Amino acid sequence: MKNANSMQFKKDKEGDMAEMINLTINGKKVQAPRGKTVLEAATDADIYIPTLCYHPALEPEGTCRLCIVEVSGSLRKGIRVSCIQEVKEGLVVETETEEINKHRRLLLELFLGRSPDSPYLIDLAARHGVTSSRFLTGESNDCVLCGRCVRVCRDEIGAYALCFVNRGPDRKVTTDFERLSEYCIGCGSCAQVCPTGAIQVQDRGNERKISTWGQVFAKFKLERCDHCGTPFAPAKYLELINKKAYQPKGLELVDYICPECFKNRDRASEKRKASALRSSVVKWSVPR
Repeated sequence: MKNANSMQFKKDKEGDMAEMINLTINGKKVQAPRGKTVLEAATDADIYIPTLCYHPALEPEGTCRLCIVEVSGSLRKGIRVSCIQEVKEGLVVETETEEINKHRRLLLELFLGRSPDSPYLIDLAARHGVTSSRFLTGESNDCVLCGRCVRVCRDEIGAYALCFVNRGPDRKVTTDFERLSEYCIGCGSCAQVCPTGAIQVQDRGNERKISTWGQVFAKFKLERCDHCGTPFAPAKYLELINKKAYQPKGLELVDYICPECFKNRDRASEKRKASALRSSVVKWSVPR
């Protein structure tokens, strides 16, 4: 049983006290708050572990398996997925063993077989000594089925516009019934978290199109900024911002303001504050 007096605590990012766990990664002594994953602990310690499906804004699912590591010590020796394996006291982690590198290279070959022209994937594979694939499918699709887009749309935005369909080599990301989505709000979060750029958001004039696999799965009319008149966001997206950011505070979004005008307004506000402060200082300064 662990002695309570031997436990170490530190403040986390929120300022709360967190119990610190001691582990070793690649021979380096590391401390991490209880509940952190091995991947997070390694990242905080500047130890590189490759990932594809992991994103810090999303709950990890361990889909791609690139972040596998070898563990021992307080866990039975074996291979674990670091993005979903929590840190444990006395855990010993190795990220670059011969077996781990062998598995990683095979995974990267499989990814390259599906997406041989993806610059992101080509660079990632080359970093691990993989420059070609024995598993070419004849396709050239930048989507590596990491699932980031599905998860951000489902878990963070709550729109459920994207989903996986089919199995095996026919598996892909699409919309319900593979038609223009009635659930998509046009926020573009799917494109922002996509590691390979497989999802494209195109704004032309007052229309936004979102596409993947060469298939347009959403079209929107863009609302114009009330200040400069520039088309900048779909009404559905602005409604979501109103619902999640304004209404919980008892407020209502009444002006449509594009990001550039919003920044300019903030800068103008800061200038006004600075000017008022200077005036106040001059007014109340005591002559010497």
